[in-house]
Amino acid sequence: MKPADQPHPLSDLLLTVVLPSVVLETMSRPDRLGPVWALVLALLLPLGFGLWCFVKKRGLNFFSVLGLAAVIFTGGLGLLNLNAFWFAMKEAAFPVFLGLAFPLSLRWGKPLVTELLLNPQVINQPLLFASLDTPDKRDAHQRLLRQASWALALTMFASAVANAWLVQYFLEGTEPGSEAYTRAIGRQNWVGFVVIGVPMMVVTVGLLLWVLKRVQQLTGLERDDLLNPGQTVRRRVG
Repeated sequence: MKPADQPHPLSDLLLTVVLPSVVLETMSRPDRLGPVWALVLALLLPLGFGLWCFVKKRGLNFFSVLGLAAVIFTGGLGLLNLNAFWFAMKEAAFPVFLGLAFPLSLRWGKPLVTELLLNPQVINQPLLFASLDTPDKRDAHQRLLRQASWALALTMFASAVANAWLVQYFLEGTEPGSEAYTRAIGRQNWVGFVVIGVPMMVVTVGLLLWVLKRVQQLTGLERDDLLNPGQTVRRRVG
């Protein structure tokens, strides 16, 4: 597969993990596809993409494997009549699998942290990589990627714990399938966005600023140089 044809890591993640999770959440209701067919549809996304990648480049796609595991776990639990504890485990599963994607993608050779925090649409990657002109700098850059990957993973794991606690708090004492149970899930969704989603966005922005600062220290580049891809760069390496 040519470099231009290589799947983008973020699009891989969206197609194989995020989108199947959205399908499970939105299409499992009885008045839509129902839990069984929603699970089948969700499984087809990472499975089909994985087969396409295998045929094109004769290899497994990491995100397809991760997506299949996530869908089988969360979708399988979704088929059950879950009490508050198991529903909490189901809701915590997605951020756990997402968190695992960051450090594991380093070993797969497609570091997701690079695409999220050092995206080529924002960062002048050719200049950045050109500035890593010694083995010590390249090693330090790899250590930075590992540190940022684990920081994002720990953020996701903290989100999973907080999400599980919220589910337990809102659903405890309600009967699965009842109107009160459904209302509690709705409350948990919007409260979770406010008390978990917003702080996570703040943490991610803070991590981005930290990574940029470390990259500046490592390469000697100024922030305006790094944040101006395709434009005139005021300081060039070499």
